[in-house]
Amino acid sequence: MRKTIRKDIIPLLISVILVIISIGITLFTEYVLNYKHYVGIGLVGISSVLYFKNKKLYVYIFGLTLIVGIINLIDIYYSNISFGIGLIKFNPIFLTLFIIFLTLNKELLNKLFPEKKLNENDLAEKNAENENLIKNYELKFQSKTESELKSIADEKSGYVNEAKIASKNVLRNKYVL
Repeated sequence: MRKTIRKDIIPLLISVILVIISIGITLFTEYVLNYKHYVGIGLVGISSVLYFKNKKLYVYIFGLTLIVGIINLIDIYYSNISFGIGLIKFNPIFLTLFIIFLTLNKELLNKLFPEKKLNENDLAEKNAENENLIKNYELKFQSKTESELKSIADEKSGYVNEAKIASKNVLRNKYVL
């Protein structure tokens, strides 16, 4: 089975290029890498291997790498670029890579973190809650006049749907509309 390289590798490739640039610059200049760089380089290396071996684990590891990089706990570029809000510093390189990562891996992320689907019990509970709300509104609206009920029932009234339904029910029962 042949694995194809798709556009979702772009943030990883950018990271690898930044790591190669950093290593090259530190070899030929006086820049020195610190522990943040070594951890970042290691995580990018692990992510690179996982991209081809285990795509699901790659998404978790590389996503976590980018998040940890955003809050400036690791680095992959020889020069530390960051901006701060109070004591917290953010790395714009990782922030940009994370946004690209989320955009290009949207399908895989939706598979890994699916939306919770409502089952029949949840739907029944939600319907029961709505019915109770409508009945409560109906009780409150019994003393309202026909014009007040019509203004509540209006689509543009700003009332919640349950209140609109209740006012229509009261109008129907009270004024036979």
